[in-house]
Amino acid sequence: MAGALALPVRNEIDWSRWLRGPADQPRWVRPALLAVAALAAVLYAWGIGAQTPHLYYSAAARSMSMSWHNFFYAAFDPAATISIDKLPGAIWIQALSVRIFGPHLWAYLLPQVIEGVLTVLVLYRAVRRLSGHYAALVAAVVAAVAPGTVALNRGNISDTLLVLLLVLAADQAAAAIVSGRTRNLLYCGLCIGLAFQAKMVQAWLIVPALVAAVLFAASRGELRQRLPGLVWFGAIAAAVSLSWMSLVSLLPAAHRPYVDGSSDNSLFEQVFVYNGASRTNDGFGIGAANFTTAGNQTGYRAELVLGPDNRFDHLFGGGGGREAGWLIPLALLCLVALAWAARRRPRTDRETAAVVLWGGWLLIHVAVFLVIGTVNPYYLAVLTPAVAALIGMGAKAFRASADRRVRALGLIGVAATAAYGWWLSAAAPGWVRAGLVITSVLIIAAAIRARAALATALLLVAALAAPTAAAVSVVVDGYGPLDTPYESAQARQVTQGFMASSIGSAEQLNRDLAKTPGRPRYPLLTFTTALASPFILVGGEQVPSIGGFTGASPVPTTEQVARMIDSGEVGLALITPAKDDRLTWIRQHCRELPGQGDGKAVLAYSCAHH
Repeated sequence: MAGALALPVRNEIDWSRWLRGPADQPRWVRPALLAVAALAAVLYAWGIGAQTPHLYYSAAARSMSMSWHNFFYAAFDPAATISIDKLPGAIWIQALSVRIFGPHLWAYLLPQVIEGVLTVLVLYRAVRRLSGHYAALVAAVVAAVAPGTVALNRGNISDTLLVLLLVLAADQAAAAIVSGRTRNLLYCGLCIGLAFQAKMVQAWLIVPALVAAVLFAASRGELRQRLPGLVWFGAIAAAVSLSWMSLVSLLPAAHRPYVDGSSDNSLFEQVFVYNGASRTNDGFGIGAANFTTAGNQTGYRAELVLGPDNRFDHLFGGGGGREAGWLIPLALLCLVALAWAARRRPRTDRETAAVVLWGGWLLIHVAVFLVIGTVNPYYLAVLTPAVAALIGMGAKAFRASADRRVRALGLIGVAATAAYGWWLSAAAPGWVRAGLVITSVLIIAAAIRARAALATALLLVAALAAPTAAAVSVVVDGYGPLDTPYESAQARQVTQGFMASSIGSAEQLNRDLAKTPGRPRYPLLTFTTALASPFILVGGEQVPSIGGFTGASPVPTTEQVARMIDSGEVGLALITPAKDDRLTWIRQHCRELPGQGDGKAVLAYSCAHH
């Protein structure tokens, strides 16, 4: 009777057990990891309400949020006449955020904050699988405060999602190494395919490192199972990578936007030529989208992009060094030391597989970024997971070693890293540089006398002092993914001046055009989608554009432009001084507005019928 009347037991979450984490790790690890994730969230989210999003991608996200047709086809403009010049994986997530929360500036940035925090957590798990909780926690700390990653995750650039998906792929590869299960390799292939949707061919760069790590960790008996699994991994990665491109290419061209970045409406040309082979060319540019900035009339690309003239600055000096170079030399030192130590272990040892995985990731990307002609600084954030993992593994090895040579090597490596960080901080305020010197000297001196565990923690603080200060400066200065720490006034004029003022100017011009009597169907026509971006972002209305992002796309044709203007559909045309038959027609048939001197980046022509 008592059993029949017993009330059902209410299942409740055991929060204390959740905070402790797995039984095989110390109780302090999970709370420490959550604290690191919270720190990352603060660094990435602080002040994003006042942050200027990337105009082009946010305009596309707004257009894609307006209808499922626009969403699926990655339409740049509300009328879906032309697509964006990238695959839309990351922009889809931004568009969903805007569809849910509305077109607030923070809604474009929120997904990247979440993705950045998830990356820190997933990286911890990926490193822990092969190297244990100590190395994993150090890796999470390094990844959370890396200046390039902090800047990237404060904007709406596709690389944030790319990095998350690549770390997920590495996590599944590590899971396959530990468990031997083929299904983890299938998940790994899925992550690579999804990463391709975010950043195209760049997603494939880590595939050799993943495959090598899985094969290294396999015994002869396990190879029979691993090889078919890797075949399936490759097949799934390729199928998912090419799925959206292939499907859209099979659909009638008349029912979808023209594919920007191509000369014949081809997604495969956009991905593998415009966004692939052409990017390795020293002369790659962005055509008419390279507007000149106020004052010195320098193209904004020259201020923001690392060109072919000094490849050292791609990674180790200048903008590339300030973005991601701080800890690359230390990570390379850890890689060499760990590889040397691995020679005494069995080939199938998990630590050896970890060296192959993260070392391969780092070396492949370092080689690529040094070879290609132009690098956007935010590209370099993809180095952070490998740098963080190798430093975490190096810290673990240093902590466990009683060899005086290892201790001396660690001290020299950290001292050199601190000196290098001081050099990279040349443009920082004087008190910051002085503080770095004092802090590093005191901490390294204390580490010399401390025991192994404390010495390791102190040396990590010394190594991270300069990049952490740079990351904090990014937040304090309100910087985003187009910025680098301690950047020049000219670069700041572009990212914090030109980009931000474009939104205010677009709002004012939209208001003025709305008051124009006899409002035409298209109050505004622009040359390039880059110039149309702020108007679509703030107004959400159709702005026909000529030539796509660079001005080189063949749509609309001269005849189509002439037809729109002759029929009275266009009010005002904003064009650049570029040479283009369509612009020549506008100059000949529309009236240039007064007050526009020579050398002006954008010229306004009235095409309205009077």
